[in-house]
Amino acid sequence: MDDTRTIKTLNLEEELFAPYGRILTPGEDEKPEVSEAGMFDFYVPFLDSSQGWQIGYLVNAAKRIDKLERHPNTPEVFSPLDGNSVLVVSENPEDFDTLFGFFLTKPIVFNRGTWHGVISITETSQILIVESPDVIDEYFYLPFSVTVGGLKQQR
Repeated sequence: MDDTRTIKTLNLEEELFAPYGRILTPGEDEKPEVSEAGMFDFYVPFLDSSQGWQIGYLVNAAKRIDKLERHPNTPEVFSPLDGNSVLVVSENPEDFDTLFGFFLTKPIVFNRGTWHGVISITETSQILIVESPDVIDEYFYLPFSVTVGGLKQQR
């Protein structure tokens, strides 16, 4: 018997995503670090000290996942490039009711220690990932597979 559970998928909104991280678009109350009138505004919506960063390129085809991961020592940036993905997140993966999906429609940064996984809702999806090269990976193997339902993404 295939034990697969479907999680609720939400639109990526700041107040809903806040327990897991933040959307990397500047907030209304944030001011640009550098601005040249009529040319550009440069914002720094996320700042973290690190000995360096590494940039990864994820090509994902997974339609279901059976584990989550977290990085207790570093935040992690996900920026959608191609295709459509759902970020699966949890505050406590031992409790199925804390598993949620968010459509990855904007760049985000996960808080340190946020349990997460990625499901592609197109044939493949491609995501730019930025993290510390000293990243520590911890895994939680779910006792079931997780997929997403109701894939009508709201715009």
